[in-house]
Amino acid sequence: MKEELCARREREVLALAAGIAYSMTPDWYESTYRSLKMNLLFPKERAGHAPQPCLLFVCGGAYSVVNGAVWLPEMMYFARRGYTVATIEYRTSNQACFPAALIDVKAAVRFLKAHAQAFCIDPARIVIAGESAGGTLSALVGATAGQSAYEQGDYLNYDSRVAAVVDFYGPVDLENMARPAQSEDVHNWTLEAFLGAGYSPETARAASAMAQITPGAPPFLILHGTEDALVDIRTQSDAFYERLCALGVPATYYRLRGAGHGDAAFYQDEIKEKILRFMNGVFGGV
Repeated sequence: MKEELCARREREVLALAAGIAYSMTPDWYESTYRSLKMNLLFPKERAGHAPQPCLLFVCGGAYSVVNGAVWLPEMMYFARRGYTVATIEYRTSNQACFPAALIDVKAAVRFLKAHAQAFCIDPARIVIAGESAGGTLSALVGATAGQSAYEQGDYLNYDSRVAAVVDFYGPVDLENMARPAQSEDVHNWTLEAFLGAGYSPETARAASAMAQITPGAPPFLILHGTEDALVDIRTQSDAFYERLCALGVPATYYRLRGAGHGDAAFYQDEIKEKILRFMNGVFGGV
């Protein structure tokens, strides 16, 4: 069969940059170093391309495991709609306790700003999103803008402020978080692993977006399932939404009736459309 087709260019072609080193961190009992990696989806043809918003997505994993590439297929939805997308790895609890992971995620934001032109990013339009433990870290990035203690590493002439935060069922009040009943089935989840053995109330407070949030924080979108057995919706997302509203921080909250922790319901197009609408609304349109 031979056929001649009309050449069409209706959709922008995307490129993937996999395994880009964005930060160097201590490794192996702090006797050496290793690079933390980032994956990016961005326009393949960038000459003359206008800067576009960026979505930085932070994977969860009970603070103990992370896979920087696992959510890339789902993030294609946003890349197809005019966003540069980045996903990252960060130090997990077996490598370093809090605030190491937060320092890493903030370093990723600075890296994106420093290399904005290379990846068609508008540095003023970066949204951070994360699920579960990634939600903890994303909410903290939004809540701790301007706290210099967490700005460590390279590109310190840039800051880690973001334009908005999307929190998928993340623990945001570690001061008042109970150990989930089936935690043994979820990578041996413990707060001790993330915060350090014998952690103090001050450490738990520092790692809680609930305690760190201020009236000047960026807009938040929260998503949480009503049947989440790992992260209590009432003491976490419900209470956090009320706190945001009390402080005058713009907040949108979707409670997914019947959804559990990490449920596939969160990644359906209906929910992605709501996330896209929220982000575009923050920017007044892409």
